Amino acid sequence: MIDGLFGAFSDTASFWPLFYILAGTALGIMVGALPGLSSPMAIIVLLPITYSMETISAFQVMIGIYVGTKLGGSYASILLRTPGTPAAACTALDGFPMAEKGRAGEAIGFSVMSSTTGGLIGWVIAVSFVPFIASVALHSEPADIALIGIVGLVLVSAFVRGSMVRGLIGVTLGLLIASVGYDVQDGIERYTFSHPMLASGLPFAAVLVGFFGITVVLSDLEMIGRRSEIVARSSEVRLPSPRAFFRRWRAWSIGTGYGVLVGAIPGVGADGSTFLSYATVRNQSRDPPPEAFGTGVPEGIIAPESSNNATTGGTMIPMLTLGIPGDGSTAVMLGAMILHGLEPGVMLMQNHAPLVYGILAAILVATVMMFFIGWGASGAFIRVLRQERSLLFPFIVVFASIGAFAADNGTFPIYVALGCGIVGFFLEKRGFSVVTIVLGAVLGPIIEYNVRLGLAYSNGDWAVFMNTWPRGLLCAVIVFLVGNEIYRAVARRGGTALPGAANLQQGVD
Repeated sequence: MIDGLFGAFSDTASFWPLFYILAGTALGIMVGALPGLSSPMAIIVLLPITYSMETISAFQVMIGIYVGTKLGGSYASILLRTPGTPAAACTALDGFPMAEKGRAGEAIGFSVMSSTTGGLIGWVIAVSFVPFIASVALHSEPADIALIGIVGLVLVSAFVRGSMVRGLIGVTLGLLIASVGYDVQDGIERYTFSHPMLASGLPFAAVLVGFFGITVVLSDLEMIGRRSEIVARSSEVRLPSPRAFFRRWRAWSIGTGYGVLVGAIPGVGADGSTFLSYATVRNQSRDPPPEAFGTGVPEGIIAPESSNNATTGGTMIPMLTLGIPGDGSTAVMLGAMILHGLEPGVMLMQNHAPLVYGILAAILVATVMMFFIGWGASGAFIRVLRQERSLLFPFIVVFASIGAFAADNGTFPIYVALGCGIVGFFLEKRGFSVVTIVLGAVLGPIIEYNVRLGLAYSNGDWAVFMNTWPRGLLCAVIVFLVGNEIYRAVARRGGTALPGAANLQQGVD
């Protein structure tokens, strides 16, 4: 492990790797600062450019974007009270009041310090757990791999925003998308409707750019013509002194802990961890008192921002070891692995260990770069906030179309991308999450292949999926999550309040 990391850092410490990470991080901060844009969308738009790059170089850019957007979202939250990313919504609760009091630079300084601290601690935890979990996963059999994939789908459906039923519907749609084309084992056509262009399946790159690129543009058309008014006249970043920051250790330690733990749960990501960390820190605070939160206290920025960036380490744990994404960005990265000829999952560490260590090294380098960029170049990103963000929409559509075209060097993938974008737009409007659809499309072929291989090894005996205690435990997790959702649905229909619901709501409000 140590040798692998040293080798990855040695390879990263040259001009082009550092340039790729720097460019990705700066772009990520800019994208995160613009409300309505997101890390998955930025990665999708850049996918066509990464086709001709080496795999590790492509992921260095993606990791830079992923890390940078975490900090970028706080700029809009503090200065506009409009979160640049959903995970930055909590930051606005205390960041914007601080900006109204003329302390915008101080608020951004706490955000930069908290994001860096959370990112560094999250990286240490990821480096500690990824090799261990990967070594355990190497002993997995086809039945284990299939169950891990199914658990990932159920977990995402259970924890992603909206109801579990909507999540399962999205996952099922993704599985249907993945099943289009020839069955590689039986050689028969499925869901092609005798259309020759569908024989090889729906182009995966077109599906990705449709759901994460075109959908974003359609959803944000209402922003055309809007300009942002920044509340603060002066927003020069003023980093807090180490003493002022570290004496608030409770805020950043709780935020970091939630970030890593919740980030490792597929489908939750930073959106859930920031609210939990903010509510916990506020409820347990004595100095300042809980009622002071929301009026502009640094702890209200430190907790969500440290949690926000700590999720980068948490989401990497299931993505690099089990092939299960923690959020939308890592779902797109899994798709990028497939487009670069890799198979994500439990064998990734064994077959492509240099890539895994390269990604981990890129996270640390991007986190350090994020600190210096956020500290020294914040004025440039603040000026970006004043621009009309809809000016970017044509570029997004063009690059998304190029990415779809490059998937098959034809126009059919462009139509697929447009169709997926329109479907994603209507689903988003009705409370569905496109992350569940993409995850179903990513994991579908892996689950199907291993289910059938497991049955072939056991002569068609379905008991193979429960004949060891780890498999029994995975099945129990699936039954628990589905049963818990059924219980909640019955309780809601009967008008019964769920235990702890009022306390949780009180903690988040």
